[in-house]
Amino acid sequence: MKQLTGFTPIAALPESTAASAKQRLLATIDWLQAEGAASETNLKLLTAIVESILWSEESYTRFLQCGFDAAIELFDESSQNWDFESAMSSSHNPRNWDEYKQLKQTRTQAVEA
Repeated sequence: MKQLTGFTPIAALPESTAASAKQRLLATIDWLQAEGAASETNLKLLTAIVESILWSEESYTRFLQCGFDAAIELFDESSQNWDFESAMSSSHNPRNWDEYKQLKQTRTQAVEA
C-alpha cells in the first residue's frame, strides 16, 4: 500500500507500534466511558478515524483536521475567560501541539504544490 499511496497503514506497522496505538485507543475508549461520553456517535467517530487510516492518507488527514477543528473550538470556548497570552501559550491549546503544527505544514505544502 505504501508504494501506491506513499502512506503506511497502521496494520502494516511493526507489532510493537500497533500494540501501543491499540492500547492508547482502548485507554481513550475507557476514558470516554468513565466520563460518560462514550455515546454511540462518539464511538462511531472513533471508528471512522481508525478506519480512515486504512483507506488513504488524504482521508486520515481530513479526519485529523476535523478533530483539530473541534478541539480548537472546545479550547476557545473553555478558555474564553483566560488572559489572552496565557491561552495562546497554554499546552492545552491544540494550536501548540506538534501534531497540529505538522498537519498545518503538510496542508500548506499540499496547497502550494
